[in-house]
Amino acid sequence: MNKKEKLPLWLKVLLIYVCIAGYCLVCFLVGGRDIYLKRVHTGDVNEIDNIGEIVDGDVVEQTLVSNASEILSLELKVGTYDRVNDCDLDISLLENDKVLASKTVDCKDLSNGDNTITFDEPVNVDVNQPYTLRITSHGAKSGNAVTVYYGVSNSECTYLEAKNIELKERQLLCTVNGKVNEPLGLILTIGVIAFLVILGVYCIHLFVAEKKGKHTVGMAIMDAYHQYSFLMHQLVSREFKVRYKRSALGILWSFVNPLLTMIVQFFVFTLVFKSAIPNYIVYLIIGITFFNFYSEATNGGSLSIITNASLIKKVYVPKYIYPLSQVFSASINFGISLILMFGVALVNGLMPNIYFLLIPFAMLSIFILNTGVALLLATGMTFFRDVQFIYNVFMTALTYATPMFWDMSMIPDKYNWIFKINPLADIIIFVRNIVLNNMYPGTDLVVLMIVFPIFFLMIGIHVFRKNQDKFILYI
Repeated sequence: MNKKEKLPLWLKVLLIYVCIAGYCLVCFLVGGRDIYLKRVHTGDVNEIDNIGEIVDGDVVEQTLVSNASEILSLELKVGTYDRVNDCDLDISLLENDKVLASKTVDCKDLSNGDNTITFDEPVNVDVNQPYTLRITSHGAKSGNAVTVYYGVSNSECTYLEAKNIELKERQLLCTVNGKVNEPLGLILTIGVIAFLVILGVYCIHLFVAEKKGKHTVGMAIMDAYHQYSFLMHQLVSREFKVRYKRSALGILWSFVNPLLTMIVQFFVFTLVFKSAIPNYIVYLIIGITFFNFYSEATNGGSLSIITNASLIKKVYVPKYIYPLSQVFSASINFGISLILMFGVALVNGLMPNIYFLLIPFAMLSIFILNTGVALLLATGMTFFRDVQFIYNVFMTALTYATPMFWDMSMIPDKYNWIFKINPLADIIIFVRNIVLNNMYPGTDLVVLMIVFPIFFLMIGIHVFRKNQDKFILYI
């Protein structure tokens, strides 16, 4: 043994298992009850008009049917007539004249447009049962009052009465935001427990096999890591040094590149197209950071076998090291970009919250996704050089199919599933919900971020292993 003695196998395996199990426990503690609930909202309404000023004595009532079992907030479109109105707006939710929740809002705090009205406590209601939303005003006179907007009803049981006038087949422009039971929560919990049990049993199997002198797949992976870790380090170091060779700024380009891209897109979408997304600069840099990591890792991975042809012909090493080294190399730039991302968030007043502990899960998810896609592309590129041109077109399409500079709320609910099968979009939305909205991103995203990356990794490993012996004939 060297002076630098290796840790015994049982200790390494135990440390790995404790880290995995410990982080799973942390994630469940952070998610808490939200793991078993999902956020929902009522559908959008096509705007028609407003009901006119709501002054003292006016009552606006609407039958409200929620698709949530727990109402968190209402998003109400209010018209302020572009003036400062010195009065209050009273918003109540009733069940058979019994007040379930109420909120009084100072009209001076209302914006001319959508306003989120959050009750002091979540309101428990029955799904698809009718309730009454009542809006009145206190201290409001003509010329010193606000209004609310209405549109075409999207429900047969919606009833709207404003100022003692019934508006048939109409409803307020009011979106109900809430939570409903999430069946995926239980599935995720059972899945994680089963994974940890199976992993624990396999760890015990490794201990027994080591004592009997047997060699298992797990041992082979660990041996490969020790045997080729130096080569991996050299390949990553070479790639990183070559990229910035003879450039004046050197490694600073890892900061400057995403920063300049962000600045250009920020000005385009705030001055030219005028995006109304809150904290748009942070919104944008989150998308750019994760998209650039995917782009750099997969594009580098696609060329990894071809560019290392001379080395492959001279020395035998496992060929998967070459695409994997590209993913690790891109990970360095990704880490630097993450520092920039968190720095911009802090400058914009977005402080770290408890859900930041879930971000390593997003980082692991995109790393697995990148590795799987890189293995696939490396295989395809070795046999068909056309792959790089096809992939360039695909990346252009992916730029617009991923919500980097636009918001998913622009897409009708019935088409959301199309974008949710894009694993890169799932990861970006996951991180934005944590950083921008200070909330648990949703169990549906967690499941998708497990299933899709592992699927691509399994396919990538299978295709790569099946064809790697033929690479020497085509490079």
